[in-house]
Order: sequence, then structure tokens, then C-alpha cells
Amino acid sequence: MRKLKAFNMVEIMIVICLLATTVILCLPVIFNNTKEARIISGWKKSFSEMHSNFEVFNITDAQNIETICKSDLPDKEHEIFKVIGPYLNVDITKDTHSLKHYHYKFKNGSHIPMQSMVFTKFFSYQENGNIVGFKWIDCECSNTVPCATVLFDLNGLKAPNRIGSDIFGIYLYKNRIEAFGAEFDNDELKHECTKNSNGMSCSEYYLRGGKF
Repeated sequence: MRKLKAFNMVEIMIVICLLATTVILCLPVIFNNTKEARIISGWKKSFSEMHSNFEVFNITDAQNIETICKSDLPDKEHEIFKVIGPYLNVDITKDTHSLKHYHYKFKNGSHIPMQSMVFTKFFSYQENGNIVGFKWIDCECSNTVPCATVLFDLNGLKAPNRIGSDIFGIYLYKNRIEAFGAEFDNDELKHECTKNSNGMSCSEYYLRGGKF
């Protein structure tokens, strides 16, 4: 009887060890899934807010942008951002000095060329602590030619700082906004939003219910 009890205790200890090992191995996966779900949820919330804010902007301040575009101001982008900033939930009380060394890349790790529509050095903090990047593209914009690019880093200064991983974006048009990749169908989005891609289409992919 003593031998039988001892044998059972050994079995119990082995099971406990196996369970503990399984939990330890699963923790990183659970943590990553939670983090990824939080980022996707945050992006959907940000896009929804921007959609609503842009409707208000078109009613109240769109004309001010046209006035700036027609002016002789040397730094039109900065003046335009002053108008659009409140609609991007920018926190003007936060010092942006720490963002001077902020760098971001495409999802696959490649550098973003300066001539790209998603390249900018103009960053600010949002009221929720996220980082927002802004680039004015063209005063002659329309409903097919983007006026500006807006980037949202939902992870702040923390890595990876990559488009499609923790950075998502929209194009501002004359009377609408559109997430990067909105021109693709669902199959194309899934194909384009991979770790080996530039990650641009992931912005629309996650809005449509795509998963990491």
C-alpha cells in the first residue's frame, strides 16, 4: 500500500510539472495575443474617432485649409497642422522634444524612402499618449488625390514602431478619409498584410476583421 501511494504521488508531481511547463510556454503566446487584440481594438477606435472628427472638420474648418493653401506662407504644413491638429486629438500641452529621434519602418523592417507619402518627421502626442504623424501632400487634392497622410502609433515610443504592426494610417481626401489599403478586396488584403510585406494594407485589413 505504501508503494502504491508513493507511486501515485510521483504521478501527481509529474502531471503538476507538465501543467506548469505548459502554462509557462503558453504565457508569451497569451501575452502577445492580448497585446495584438489591444492594438487592433485601439486602431478601430482611432479610425472611428477620426471618421467622426473629419465630418466636423469639413463643416467647420475645411475652408481655413484652402485659405492657407492660397497664401504665401513659407511653412504651410505647420499652419495646416494647427488647424487639423485638434481633430487628430493632439495634446498641445505635451513636449514633442522626445519625438525628434522617433523612427519607424515598414512591417518587413525596410526603411521608408523620403519621397514616400507615408514618410514624415512631423510627430505629436495624442491626448491618449499615442503618437500621431502628419504629412501634408497636396493643396490640389480631391476625392481621388490625397490631401494628407496621418499615421497613428498605438504603442507610442515602444517597439516595434512598424507600419502594419503597431502603426496604422489614413489618407485625408477632400471630403473623406480612407485607411491604407482600402482599395484592395479581402483576399488581396490578407495576402498583402504579412510579415514579409510593407504592412500598408494592414490598416484596412484589421478594420475588416483581419487577425494578426
